[in-house]
Amino acid sequence: MISNISSRLMALHLSPFILEPDLTRCMEMLAKQYEEYLGYLEIGFDGAQAREKAELQDSLKFKTAYHAWKACHSINKNLVSQF
Repeated sequence: MISNISSRLMALHLSPFILEPDLTRCMEMLAKQYEEYLGYLEIGFDGAQAREKAELQDSLKFKTAYHAWKACHSINKNLVSQF
């Protein structure tokens, strides 16, 4: 009985490597939303309007999108600087 329960619990444990593609995709989507936000600012929208257009009204989502954009941007810079 106990071994059956522990094997079920082990089956529920997910390796971070299994989740990595989903997390990468999520970060890329958030980074793209932040890029949209920057684009709206560039063409003259004010901050609140740009956040609304980019669907970043929620402050936590906005901050997360910024950090995802920054992380993706720095990864791309490092890849380019290697060549």
